[in-house]
Amino acid sequence: MNTPAHALVNLAVLAGGKRPADARWVLLGAVLPDAPMLVFFMWESLFQGHAQALLWNELYFEDRWQDFFDVFNSIPLAALGLAIGFALRRTSVILVFASVLLHCALDLPLHHDDGHRHFFPLSDWRFESPISYWDPRRFGAWGALAETLAVLAASAVLWRRTAGRGFRFGVGLFCVIQVVGYLAMFVW
Repeated sequence: MNTPAHALVNLAVLAGGKRPADARWVLLGAVLPDAPMLVFFMWESLFQGHAQALLWNELYFEDRWQDFFDVFNSIPLAALGLAIGFALRRTSVILVFASVLLHCALDLPLHHDDGHRHFFPLSDWRFESPISYWDPRRFGAWGALAETLAVLAASAVLWRRTAGRGFRFGVGLFCVIQVVGYLAMFVW
């Protein structure tokens, strides 16, 4: 899934109710697993000057980068963080790591050859789903459709739950971008 999609789905599932301020912790956990990709992109493209094709076809798959990505996408490490949050009775820590776990759970069925070792450091096993959220050779149209429908459902929940016009505008704008992106990639 795309990072903004993770943010909306995780907010719809884990945030809200009587403590709307907790949304920031859910949002942090939703984007944290993808943050190393931003570091990778900035370092390899902006500072090293590598072309996009080299980034995503070769450098992305180097062991040093895969280890860095997989630490942030590790279910055992996130579960440990969640357990520590419960032991300390810290809602913020619980929400961050619950959101990381939800992010990982949503990524598992939608990544083929670009997935993570979600059980790192306990295992180097990597689940290769037959479905990709982006690759048309791996049912990407269906994966992207599932992502788009999840975004629309999450947006409906968030729209009803939140009265702020700025937030609603942001949710609506992302929905339009998601739907147009899906149509541009797989329909038009």
